[in-house]
Amino acid sequence: MNRSLKTRDINFIKTILENDPDKIESISLADKKQEKKISQIIALASKNNVKIIFNNALRIEALYFPKEIEDINYLEKILANKKNPFILILDHITDPQNLGSILRTSLGANVDAVIVPKKRACHLSTSVREVSKGASELLPLIVVSNLRNTVKYLKENFVQIIACSEKANNNYYDADLTGSMAFIFGSEDKGIQPLLEKEADEMIKIPIDSKLESLNVSNATSVILFEAKKQRMVI
Repeated sequence: MNRSLKTRDINFIKTILENDPDKIESISLADKKQEKKISQIIALASKNNVKIIFNNALRIEALYFPKEIEDINYLEKILANKKNPFILILDHITDPQNLGSILRTSLGANVDAVIVPKKRACHLSTSVREVSKGASELLPLIVVSNLRNTVKYLKENFVQIIACSEKANNNYYDADLTGSMAFIFGSEDKGIQPLLEKEADEMIKIPIDSKLESLNVSNATSVILFEAKKQRMVI
């Protein structure tokens, strides 16, 4: 197991305690009257036998065991065990704020895994983990050497590839977003690389007012992933 990391983000700590408390090594906090959220943390930690250390110099701090990145072998497990895998592919997203926000959104939308390339992309840095509010420790981040080959592999395994691009003709809410699917999002400045875009089975877009050039990639991801979640809940 990796060496432990520190966080003082109360939402991060609460998310891990609620979903995978074994990842928390210990929690340090002040021994005095607590605000509601910290009282909830104490209750969750006590329930799950997580070590609590009282330290009046700290409001709250947790030591946790960070999740490691996954590789293509993990993707193979998903395809073998999930009936309708729901996957997100990020084409060279380099901003840690964007990746952290996207991981948080993806966890909320019930995405099975997020795939990023090995080069010219963010991975699980401290900044990404903090912005994700704990989602980075619960959602698999798969790092691959070649995105195009990975997309081809998904197609061979009957996963439909949906490219999300302003160049698309179809609006996202008119598309069928159920079944085995992988959604590709590109960076705000370059979009999806052409060779990767050519592999898509369908392209969709978010219609926006002409006064606005485009949405931030993390915002665009939220819109489409939650539409997919809504559709997948009613089948």
